[in-house]
Amino acid sequence: MMNVTEAVEKRKSIRAFLAKPVPQEILKGVLQSALRASSWGNTQPWKVTVVGGKVLQGMIKECVGKAAAGEDPRTDVAIPNEWPEVLSRRYKENGKQLFELLGIGRGDKNARAEHMLKMFKFFGAPQAIYMHIDGTLGLYSIFDVGLLAQNIALLAVEKGLGTCFLGVSVRFADVVRQHTGIPESDQIIIGMAIGYPDLDAPVNHFRSEREPLETVVRWVG
Repeated sequence: MMNVTEAVEKRKSIRAFLAKPVPQEILKGVLQSALRASSWGNTQPWKVTVVGGKVLQGMIKECVGKAAAGEDPRTDVAIPNEWPEVLSRRYKENGKQLFELLGIGRGDKNARAEHMLKMFKFFGAPQAIYMHIDGTLGLYSIFDVGLLAQNIALLAVEKGLGTCFLGVSVRFADVVRQHTGIPESDQIIIGMAIGYPDLDAPVNHFRSEREPLETVVRWVG
């Protein structure tokens, strides 16, 4: 059986999936174990909605249409537009390396736009997982959702599945609500693609870089 270290090292963003749906029993197992995530005072603020089939495809179609038309985002949690210089450098370098692998040139606006639409399509994943919380809750509960989300991603690796967290999945929160029934009183925090990775897709050979330990860790005392 895969250990935790192996799961952490193997996990990466998957950007091409097989159309084969993940059996509900497997997803139930992943989610049941993931719910052991820590939370503030064991409040367990998270709510989870799993979307697939015609519901997912209908939602994707509407979101893709709005994105292609250039509609402004309508998210529950603000999308960051600016980063400190060092973070911005990492962000841009990651995109540059990915597009180089895909053969997408800097000035190829059409190819870049097509890649963005693939993101709205969850890269072909047959299912998506949305995490949301009561709208009265704040940053600590959002942090708790992140702990749950990471658990899901690591447990998915153990089951031979791939995941990809997607900011664009919450870009049109009103559309997500319309198709999934997530109530207006909830904040939709993040959505993630989940499914079986297409191992033959070149994009799935991409692995983002990480800063060395000494760059981000200080030892005191």
